[in-house]
Amino acid sequence: MFGNAIYVRIEADQLTLLHAQSGREWADTPDVARRASSGKFLAVGREALALAGDADVIVGNGYSHPRTLIADFNLAERALKAMIPHVAPRSWFSPAPVIVMHPLARLTGGLTQVEIRAIYELAMGAGARRALVWEGEALTRQQLLALDFSTASGRLLN
Repeated sequence: MFGNAIYVRIEADQLTLLHAQSGREWADTPDVARRASSGKFLAVGREALALAGDADVIVGNGYSHPRTLIADFNLAERALKAMIPHVAPRSWFSPAPVIVMHPLARLTGGLTQVEIRAIYELAMGAGARRALVWEGEALTRQQLLALDFSTASGRLLN
């Protein structure tokens, strides 16, 4: 059993993360708030949406686009990075996780190589030791613990 895997289900309006080893799960909107004047990161998720009325705050969603899964790579990466500690707090002794990215939206016609690469790079930029992009049915915690998807209906795209 491997254990230190994080499963990320990606939708335009929600990211859902599951830490396979602990069973901790976290779901939130991928909205990111930053200060307009300085670009400083302020908050992610519902906390970011709560800041939307401030004149010096810009709120954006890196996963919201009518044609593709990733609209703004930097915002998408920031949201993912901010959510990972909710399921897998880092310590000096914990190895970087394997992150399994599972896009669930904007799949008509399949994902392009550019989209697959962008999703892979999101996971690597968020601190993954190894990144996998999955297309298919939802994976179980047991499959994630073993990193064995042979019994699942779907395929690894990278």
